[in-house]
Amino acid sequence: MSVIDQKRIAKNTILLYIRMGILMLVGFYTSRVVLDALGNVDNGIYGTVAGIIATFAFMNNTMATACQRFFGMETGRGNLEELKRTFSLCVLVFIAIALIVVFLSETLGLWLVTRKVDAADRLDAARVIFQFSIISFFFMIIMTPFQAMVIIKEKMKVYTYISFFEAFGNLAIAIAISRTGHDRLIMYGFLMMLVNVAVSLYYISYCNAFWKECRFRFYWNRSRFMEIFRFAGWNMVGSLSNTCKNQGITVLINMAKFGNVIVSANVMANKLYQSVQRFSENFMIALKPQMIKSYATGDREGMFKLLFQGSKFSYFLMFIISLPILLETGPILDIWLKDVPDYTCMFARLLLINALIEVFVSPLATTMQAYGNIRNYQLICGGFLLLILPISWVCFKLGAPVETIFYVSITVCALAILLRLVLIHHYLELDIAEYMKKVMLPVAMVTVLSVPLPLLLECMIVRTSLVKFMIVSGSAVIMTAICIYFLGLTGSERKHINERIAGFFRH
Repeated sequence: MSVIDQKRIAKNTILLYIRMGILMLVGFYTSRVVLDALGNVDNGIYGTVAGIIATFAFMNNTMATACQRFFGMETGRGNLEELKRTFSLCVLVFIAIALIVVFLSETLGLWLVTRKVDAADRLDAARVIFQFSIISFFFMIIMTPFQAMVIIKEKMKVYTYISFFEAFGNLAIAIAISRTGHDRLIMYGFLMMLVNVAVSLYYISYCNAFWKECRFRFYWNRSRFMEIFRFAGWNMVGSLSNTCKNQGITVLINMAKFGNVIVSANVMANKLYQSVQRFSENFMIALKPQMIKSYATGDREGMFKLLFQGSKFSYFLMFIISLPILLETGPILDIWLKDVPDYTCMFARLLLINALIEVFVSPLATTMQAYGNIRNYQLICGGFLLLILPISWVCFKLGAPVETIFYVSITVCALAILLRLVLIHHYLELDIAEYMKKVMLPVAMVTVLSVPLPLLLECMIVRTSLVKFMIVSGSAVIMTAICIYFLGLTGSERKHINERIAGFFRH
């Protein structure tokens, strides 16, 4: 029996996109207010201190993915008792992770703050906000299984409203510290801790109030724990390889002695790339629970249908945002940054192209996560991605320019998509030809036919101005939307969209 609810997916996706847009706008403004209020030194100290604890909490992210997978499986099967036991076991595991993070933070972390953080006469303040950060991260780790349950239950309104509270709370804090006469760094750390604790307690309270399966009771099952831990461990391998790939590019550019200006250009280009990439991730947050539930009920056909739709729509949602940025990268960077480092424009465009390729990874990875046996998938794909670094190093030794590393990354990531398809075909009998026909063909047609008109306008209008920016960006969005509607969608998908639009206007 199919558990797919297209209406809920569409509703949740719209909610998450509204959430993302508001969070980005509020976040950009908040970061500017905080920087003005704290100054470069205190802002750097806070970022460094929080980063130290975040490093110790790395395992938390991979365990969160494991929670979603196992909660989704039991929810799909309708096994409430097993879901209760799995939830309690996960809470126990996260309590253990939180205690380990506290221990590491109060020993090695405190030593790093005292000895290695360049805080000068602000060392006492750094120690105080370090303690605030430890409390924040403790509660945030504990809340992770509760947040995972909210996502698996597809309560995206709750997820969105809590995010709004957090974002506007951070904005209120930024405005408050800009007007206080007390130590702004300590005040900022204390108020941020209060917001994080409040968010965590709300997630915990909400789940306890509405779902019986979220009421913790001590439960231990070694075999079940090892199953969850193995899944999280192999998922961590994939996360580590991706982190090493992304961070390794920056390190390799530095090692190859291209200079600090080039490194700075890469850092700024990455910030733009990450902001755009988050938009496509929202669609997968809405889609992931139903993919896992479909597999849990034995509806493999339904899961593949969601895989095809998820891959295609994730790309379209990313492309409709990326194309205007690719065409008008220079003016956008000029608006965002006062002094744009050399190479930033080139790096940003290459990273966006890379992101358009990587957008297919999440739906494919979710399919394998639903299957559960991810060891070989993560080892092979993760190891293949790491080839970017040695290949680029050899290219640099042969005298290749700095942008070569991004061309290598684009090529390897594209080949990695084919590798992922082969592995999913091996384990789950995915029809690769059908994937190419239903996903890659419409994606290619939309990409090729959307570009010529806005590109022609970009070349014809020589003078850079706001009017040119609006004309080029507007034509890019309109052409992409038209191509998606007529070439990217199937007849049934167009019919569904038409019905949704007609229903909206009727009300």
